[in-house]
Amino acid sequence: MDSKETHAQCPCGHKLNDSSDYNILYLKKEMREVDILCPNSVCYLGELGFIKFEIVENQAQLERARFYSPYVTWNATRLGEEKARIVLKSHLEELITEKIQWRQIIDDSLKLETLEHPEEIEEDIVND
Repeated sequence: MDSKETHAQCPCGHKLNDSSDYNILYLKKEMREVDILCPNSVCYLGELGFIKFEIVENQAQLERARFYSPYVTWNATRLGEEKARIVLKSHLEELITEKIQWRQIIDDSLKLETLEHPEEIEEDIVND
């Protein structure tokens, strides 16, 4: 391990330099939860974390955002706890503030509430 490494890494080996390297999926619409996924299509973990939110006055209000422990532990072991905490926290912040298209998600969520048949909304990946 190179002590100068600054990127996160999935246990499958895929490097994640910043928020643009993750895939995000808004599948759990009724739960208002955005999944954070490894971009490696054959990753055995797949889901690395989530962002849970509520809609208040037509705006997204963050409830909780976190990476799952296998991903965090893997990076803490590789980078050291403090460095991993800083890197992963910055990735979460970037996902929340830069990558996620909140307007689209809010509109889809509100649309879901008004439909008689919620299954009419297709599942979609919300990537740039």
